[in-house]
Amino acid sequence: MFEGVPAALRPPVALALAKAVESIPHENALPGGSVYEMKWDGFRAVCLVGADGVSLFSRQNKDLSRYFPDVLAAAGGQIPPGCVVDGELVMWSGERLDFDALQLRLVTARAALPALVRDRPASFVAFDVLGVAGHDTRGLPFTDRRALLEELARHWVPPLNLSPVTRDRAVAETWFKEMTATGVEGLVVKGGQQAYEPRRIWLVNCT
Repeated sequence: MFEGVPAALRPPVALALAKAVESIPHENALPGGSVYEMKWDGFRAVCLVGADGVSLFSRQNKDLSRYFPDVLAAAGGQIPPGCVVDGELVMWSGERLDFDALQLRLVTARAALPALVRDRPASFVAFDVLGVAGHDTRGLPFTDRRALLEELARHWVPPLNLSPVTRDRAVAETWFKEMTATGVEGLVVKGGQQAYEPRRIWLVNCT
């Protein structure tokens, strides 16, 4: 299932985490300058695309693959083999994130799941890339990983989405004030020169 995926990135995959802060960090708070993005209200998941199939694993390394066949199909068709993408599984009800609907995926009987998938499709919001074309990219600075991710996402269509980022703190403040109405939980802040490490290297400011 993981053919072509770097050996060091096969499950269990240790993910980078964030530590809570009380206010929106300043633009120079992290190495290489702060990069702001939205904190999505969903299931953190890493998507592994092998030459022999696609898998989704939670932060706790639970295999979520069978619950999200719609996301698996999209990833298999739009992400080349050998890539490992970090992101969030989310579900929308109108213009608002719906975490309760997302949780239904995990408790619905296998026989009823196809109808639920058809009626309530899920989405995957990508915000980092750990591997590309069979190469481990975690040692690269975030700005370089982001450039690789943007190239991967150049022709994506839903349910695959690229999480927006900004270096402008004023824009981030606007997101913080206005996007909570959509269910976004706050902001995650990353350092432009930070490598990807499986510890609390990022900052998070929640509403």
